[in-house]
Amino acid sequence: MGSADLPHRLEPFGIRSCEILSVGTELLFGQTVNTDAAHTAVRLSELGIPSYRQTVVGDNPERMEQAFREILGRSDAVVATGGLGPTRDDRTAEVLARVMGVPLEQDDGVLEAITRRFLSTGSPMTPNNRKQALIPRGALAIPNGHGTAPGIAARFDFHGEPRLAILLPGPPAEMRPMMDRSVVPLLEPFAQYRFLSRYIRVFGIGESRAETLLQDLVDRQENPTLAPYCGDGDVVFRATLRLPADRPEGEGTGPDAAGAPGPADLDRLVAEVVRRLGIHVYEVGDRSLQAVTADLLMERGVTVSLAESCTAGLACALLAERPGISAVLKGAVTAYDNDVKVRLLDVPRDLLEREGAVGAACAAAMADGCRSRFGTGLALSITGIAGPDGGTPDKPIGTVWLALSGPDGTVTESVRLAGDRNRIRRMAAFRGLDLIRRRLST
Repeated sequence: MGSADLPHRLEPFGIRSCEILSVGTELLFGQTVNTDAAHTAVRLSELGIPSYRQTVVGDNPERMEQAFREILGRSDAVVATGGLGPTRDDRTAEVLARVMGVPLEQDDGVLEAITRRFLSTGSPMTPNNRKQALIPRGALAIPNGHGTAPGIAARFDFHGEPRLAILLPGPPAEMRPMMDRSVVPLLEPFAQYRFLSRYIRVFGIGESRAETLLQDLVDRQENPTLAPYCGDGDVVFRATLRLPADRPEGEGTGPDAAGAPGPADLDRLVAEVVRRLGIHVYEVGDRSLQAVTADLLMERGVTVSLAESCTAGLACALLAERPGISAVLKGAVTAYDNDVKVRLLDVPRDLLEREGAVGAACAAAMADGCRSRFGTGLALSITGIAGPDGGTPDKPIGTVWLALSGPDGTVTESVRLAGDRNRIRRMAAFRGLDLIRRRLST
């Protein structure tokens, strides 16, 4: 639905800010994770529509109305999710109608679609499902291809100012396709700007150290901008260029006639970040560390095997997420017990007795034995102390040794990881994959 398809009642105006309202007592109680707000925030950001606040409110009509009025009193638009079902506590459409000062009216097209859906599934349609066909007067119903609750789009005056309200059902399987296929095109004509963003993904360097290396770029108040945030074990820098919404995609690469920044300025910012952070940058884009590592192995045709102790197969499982990895991933040994290290990986028993299972010598022997056993180009080993017990003054909990065996020799690496048992194990697996990545990237 582009701007030419919008009915007059949704005549676009420039949205300066849009807020997200999540409706549902289950969200307040923590029974349901609010993934709807995250999905909505990403889409608004991609559209270039600023979003500065998110609000969660339970299924209480008075508090819902208060939330709507507060949001619309300070922002041009609101995207609300939840509360569009058939039960008595689903009151979002009713509350919005009250805020708009209009009655609810039956939309015959929506009622027909609901009826057809029940007939197609063979399920009985109960009287309360008719409630979902009630739409605030003047609003537009948004089709729902995955459920019975339609979305609602309404443009109206609020204290003399134009406002836009979008209501979507709460179940993510319904909300996400409606947002992506219907709401995004609907919102595009309302955007004053659009944003081009690049994500620089970094591993093996802490957020504080990485930001220190880039402090001048983060602090500058120029377009494009650079902002850091933590991911799941990595650090991500988002470089973002703001462009006028009416500047055609791909129109030039440098500044426009007025000297405004263009995509080439974004490219230069990204290149400077990569230059400063060097080998720690594993991706400029959307791929995860495990996907980048798997792709490098496949692109170079390097076979790999793994010998894992404290991670118990996590690193192998992460690699196996990537389609096509079977072309290079030959196998793995979960050598949790020392006898398994001896029997399957040919780790000398006297080495284990003399130096223990957590150390450079054991890690190297595990990697060499694994590479010999599977006949692969590379073999990764991981051994460590994940806790909560087993630490010593010399080898505290979080001590992990990694080794990578290849045709040009075996390298070992030690890291000290913090967190609970599962975080230590997960981070150790990522460290191992990053060791492979760095070997193949140099």
